[in-house]
Amino acid sequence: MSEFRDSGTFQGERMPKRPNIVWFLAIGATLTGVAMPMGTPAIAVSAITSHPNQKSDPPSDRIAAAMRAYLRDLAAKEQFTGTALVVRRGEVLVRAAAGAADAEEDIPNRPDTVFRIASVTKQFTSMLVLKLRDRGLLGLEDRVCPYLIPGYIRTCPQAWRPITIREILTHTSGIPDIQQLPGFYIKLSQPTTTRELIQRFVNKPLDFKPGTSWKYSNSGYILAGAIIQAVTRKPYGTVLHEEITGPLSLRHTGYSRRNPPAGYAKGYFTVGSPAPPINGSQAFSATGIYANADDIVRWDRSFGAHTVAPPATVKQAFTPQAPCPSNGCLNLPSSAYAFGWLVDRLHGHRLRYHPGLLQGYAASNMYLPDDDIAVVVLSNVEETDTNGIARHLATMALKSASAHDH
Repeated sequence: MSEFRDSGTFQGERMPKRPNIVWFLAIGATLTGVAMPMGTPAIAVSAITSHPNQKSDPPSDRIAAAMRAYLRDLAAKEQFTGTALVVRRGEVLVRAAAGAADAEEDIPNRPDTVFRIASVTKQFTSMLVLKLRDRGLLGLEDRVCPYLIPGYIRTCPQAWRPITIREILTHTSGIPDIQQLPGFYIKLSQPTTTRELIQRFVNKPLDFKPGTSWKYSNSGYILAGAIIQAVTRKPYGTVLHEEITGPLSLRHTGYSRRNPPAGYAKGYFTVGSPAPPINGSQAFSATGIYANADDIVRWDRSFGAHTVAPPATVKQAFTPQAPCPSNGCLNLPSSAYAFGWLVDRLHGHRLRYHPGLLQGYAASNMYLPDDDIAVVVLSNVEETDTNGIARHLATMALKSASAHDH
């Protein structure tokens, strides 16, 4: 098995072609409300024996070993390319990386590699709106059109007049999904403006009367980003930094209208099949954020610590807002949609999560708030079943918590 050290940079190291899975485990590492920062020394699994400064925790050790075996098996079958991080009550159970961040340049994925997180972006956009609501800059029951005229649309379509900010955040507006419109993926690599994005769907017929049904729509979150910019008079990326990534010290999370910082993982449709690059302006506030797994766990754990927002706001972000269709929201196990989170239960435990999927990337962020378990799986291979992997790891983490408590 190929091994390398975590240099704490995004540039990666030269590896033989088709790099094998590389494992990192923070043995007994604890996180007091935050995730492991980039640059924390990581140890190749095959070299690990024990941690001299911490008492052994057999239940946790067994579960962590099982997690590593599970991911190693997936990687061997090319079913896991990317990074995975599982943290339970501040303790890192597994921190792993597999496959290539850039196959053409033989650069491997590392535990701190930055990925596009696609629709996991929606958690951040929703929280920005809730924080601006707390500040009195907007209301969830406000109609969207007054915030969009004249900067983004000239006049309000008749069908849009009753649509509220709450509805665009909960996929109950009826506005058709921009990603389902002809030409979206052809344009995905080209620079654009927020106004031009909105022009693509502003005059399209609604899929249903606002507030009467649920259908996933990236268009609503593009409108949310426009409203954020309108009320703050600042770019979306600046507001994201000022309100969330800066205060939480998410140093490797952000939004760029072009590309993420150098060293981010290149996207692939399948292993060895490169996807065209994504221009950030096309993804915007619906799918445009980039991050690494450590930062996403820090984001998750900020909810329990109430460092991102007051308890009432965090509670509202997790509270069901709209029931899912009978087959679940996005055809995934879920009973309702909250503000950027799917609502579910996992073996009786409250689960909040969101998937991400966009041209060359797949992601899943799962958080069990009552158990303080965060599971993040980020991939630069679109066909990777990040949700299935994360759900399996979350189940294992719950077993670890149960064994630990007893």
